[in-house]
Amino acid sequence: MNKAIKSLIMLFMILCTATVSYSAEKNVLLKTTRTWDNAKYKKLKIKKPEVTVLKIIIDVNEELPMHKHDLVNVAYVKKGTLTVVTDNHKKITLHEGEALPELIGKYHYGKNTGNEPVELVVFYIGEKGTPLSVNK
Repeated sequence: MNKAIKSLIMLFMILCTATVSYSAEKNVLLKTTRTWDNAKYKKLKIKKPEVTVLKIIIDVNEELPMHKHDLVNVAYVKKGTLTVVTDNHKKITLHEGEALPELIGKYHYGKNTGNEPVELVVFYIGEKGTPLSVNK
């Protein structure tokens, strides 16, 4: 066996046995196949995908208008307490550090039910040009 092949084998063995260490921490905040009301996600057929990330701040006692989303989106509560209510009065309350798989095609609204502004980071994915929300 020539010297170059032996060197490559040795390098491969070193790379395979090397331990990679890093200090980054990761936590799964949400992994789901359903929205928060237990509706299954349908097969996504997106020809021209578009991702949008919004930061939304809702003041104390503020209530957003009744609306729906026709695309997949997930809200992360960075700060505060948010209650989401459907048009048939089903509700869920979220607190700082929680993530919500939003409803698709169902009317609902969000309300700040805490004593400080709610700060949300919302991730949307859908067909390019699809409105992020549609008011009732």
